[in-house]
Amino acid sequence: MGIDRNIIDDIKKGKKESFKIFFNDFYPVLCLFAEKFLRNEEQSKDVAQEALIKFWEKRKEFSELKSARKFLYIVVKNDCLNILKKPKASGDLSEIEEVASESFLKQHIIKQETFFLVRKAVESLPERMRQVVEHSMLGLKNAEIAEQMGISPLTVHTAKKNAYRKLRETLKNVKVLLAAFF
Repeated sequence: MGIDRNIIDDIKKGKKESFKIFFNDFYPVLCLFAEKFLRNEEQSKDVAQEALIKFWEKRKEFSELKSARKFLYIVVKNDCLNILKKPKASGDLSEIEEVASESFLKQHIIKQETFFLVRKAVESLPERMRQVVEHSMLGLKNAEIAEQMGISPLTVHTAKKNAYRKLRETLKNVKVLLAAFF
């Protein structure tokens, strides 16, 4: 599971296809991360895109995925703080102090990294299992999933049970992966 280890080397060499894969994996994660600061979807998308552009411009400075990811989180955080620091009608600086704190940053990076790992794990499931899990994550009951997918509720139950078993196995070392990030 996860991004190919050589992707940073490929991006360093200017391979746009590798950057596209990297972009597609991290853009949604960075959007959600920025939204924790800005609470504005459009601004968050802009910030995430700008961070990835800055990464592309500095791509030759990175030798590993870990440093690239840290760079992206820091750029998003700083850009969000710059937006929040612009004069506001309310003049509330306590919000800026809260989101600028190290604990806020660490907490939300952990959430985004977890989101990324879970999303990649779900994407790696066989097609039917993936669809069942995605429908389930939307809050649909087994009978509703069965109806939408044109399969029996028992098939949904079995697919869900097998999918969750595979996900538990795939994600059993998430704590170790996240610990390695910090």
